[in-house]
Amino acid sequence: MNDRYRHILKIVRNMRIEKNRNGEILNENEREALRYIIKHPQCILNDVVWYLNVNKALVSRICKKLNELGYIAINSGDDKRKKYLMATKLGQEYKEKSQNFEHKYFLELFQGIDDKKLEVFFDVLEVLYLRSKKRRKEY
Repeated sequence: MNDRYRHILKIVRNMRIEKNRNGEILNENEREALRYIIKHPQCILNDVVWYLNVNKALVSRICKKLNELGYIAINSGDDKRKKYLMATKLGQEYKEKSQNFEHKYFLELFQGIDDKKLEVFFDVLEVLYLRSKKRRKEY
């Protein structure tokens, strides 16, 4: 049964590998940081630290890279210690391109699978996602 669970991770890993082969310039943490910043305009560095669950130095490097690529803008408010993050139009376009790739990738994987089986699969997937989200909030 263990191998079945690992298949979930392997599918995601295979998609990441394919993205990299297609010239992907951001790694998974960088993409997730950008997605978070897009979803939460005017968030601060510590918000991204919490979301990614990594150290602040890594998030600082990620945000510096995203800023240098023109995907986000970093602004200081009244308190110079806080860095406010906001996605740029270029960042939005990058996210959409990345999501389109993921959508196409999964459509190809699901091709030929019965609609009823897919419906059950997605229902189970939704339950698992919500459980994992709840567990994350417990920590």
